[in-house]
Amino acid sequence: MPGLQPYRSPEARDAEVRRLADRGGGEVVAFGESVEGRPLLAVRLPGPHPDAPRVLCAGGIHGIELVGSHVAIELLSAVVTGRLPALRERAEVWVAPALNPDGYARTFERGGAGRMAELRPNARGVDLNRNFPLPLGATPSAIPGAGSGRPGALTYRGPVPFSEPETRALDGLLGRAGFHAVASLHSSMGAFIPARVIDRADFDAYRDLWRAFSSAQRVRYPPLHSRTLDVFTGELEDHAHHHHRAWAACVEVWPVWRDVGARLRERSAFWRMNPRDPAPWVENDVPALAAYLGAALDRARPGREPT
Repeated sequence: MPGLQPYRSPEARDAEVRRLADRGGGEVVAFGESVEGRPLLAVRLPGPHPDAPRVLCAGGIHGIELVGSHVAIELLSAVVTGRLPALRERAEVWVAPALNPDGYARTFERGGAGRMAELRPNARGVDLNRNFPLPLGATPSAIPGAGSGRPGALTYRGPVPFSEPETRALDGLLGRAGFHAVASLHSSMGAFIPARVIDRADFDAYRDLWRAFSSAQRVRYPPLHSRTLDVFTGELEDHAHHHHRAWAACVEVWPVWRDVGARLRERSAFWRMNPRDPAPWVENDVPALAAYLGAALDRARPGREPT
């Protein structure tokens, strides 16, 4: 649909993913299905040896946030075409550009028109990034944005953790692959948000991983990270760290403070969440993602905290 260019339609997205997998000598893995039966796809690029550690870059867990999927595909392209040789020389690289294919398709079919609460969730109205179980015996928080128990709310967490086939499938992939590090791409705060951790050593490690990430950026994103003020919300990065022992962070592409005036003039929620020209943010964030994943590979996987 021309109205959402340069963002790819679902069909063009999957075709590009398959083209890059072929060019890079990789494979496309269908690791599950969405509520509406769309395949959940990831590209696996073989590493330098069979025992190479695995890293995952994922996007599109929120249907309206197409820029995250776009940057994930551009990271895949950079690895395949040799612009990020160090990463492929060290790891088996996985890229899953659309963790919520139903939300992505709905956003595209509507030309980006609609409320955030209609375009963000999966086909059952669940915010998939609030549908993972809370670690460390935590209970749901009433802080705004931490997840709502009310159907129809922007951050509706679903009836129970893992109620949705998309989150169950992703949990299965995390368990089978044993990723060393995970990046989950969102929009549009321009921030690096690590998993919430209590352990001081892990907290300090994430500070160092953010430094590696931001040092590779032209426009540097701040970290949003606190051992005391943060809460568990059922997000992917917390689940990946605490249950699957992966270094995991959310990256919010495109800083809101760079285009406040333009965003206020936009009448569409879609264009308030996605830059009209994503190219500068691909250039800004792809090297930073590679730097973060590379720095994570320099560390042992995090130890499991009590659950």
